Amino acid sequence: MPTALKSKPDGMADARQFFAQELKSVMEKRQIPIKPDAFEYLVDLMIRFLESDVFFAKNSEGKFTNNVLAEIFSQYVQGPPEVKKVALRRLGDVCMMVTGFFSDSLKRKLVDVDYYFGMGGAAYWQLSCGSLGVPMYKELSVRFKTFADVLGEMSERNNLQSNTDLLRLYERWIYTGSHRLRDLLAEHGIPVVVPIELKTRH
Repeated sequence: MPTALKSKPDGMADARQFFAQELKSVMEKRQIPIKPDAFEYLVDLMIRFLESDVFFAKNSEGKFTNNVLAEIFSQYVQGPPEVKKVALRRLGDVCMMVTGFFSDSLKRKLVDVDYYFGMGGAAYWQLSCGSLGVPMYKELSVRFKTFADVLGEMSERNNLQSNTDLLRLYERWIYTGSHRLRDLLAEHGIPVVVPIELKTRH
């Protein structure tokens, strides 16, 4: 089951300030430009995650269900216009949070991260189209992977509180070959050597 931030801020006002500062810090560090409305959306997305225990679908054991995206997509296909819009937003948001904050959970799923990238990006894109579309969603769609990666770095930085956490991060680096994870390990004094045959996902 994915883990959230281990020390959540007290109160929504503090949470908003915390997430906004963390997001701004990572964006500036990696020199990633973002428009104000998209920035605020990502902050609000993380706030909504904190406020709701049912943000993601879970089974009776409290674990994530493998067919959550299929269920949301079904709501989009079968629902009236307003339901379709809500379903698309939820689809994009779930994919953003899973690939960002909760990427560890993908190891236990039948589909990989690219599936989530594709579904989430497509959902946001649909929300940006047409006369009633919101342009902000186009930026979230086009730069979905980049923004998810930023949320992933935020999650990792706030969860690295033990040797077990660092081992988990090292295992993820071995699995993905991510330069960002390599740099984060180096910041914690863990040198890494690139394997001859590195398993990567694209």
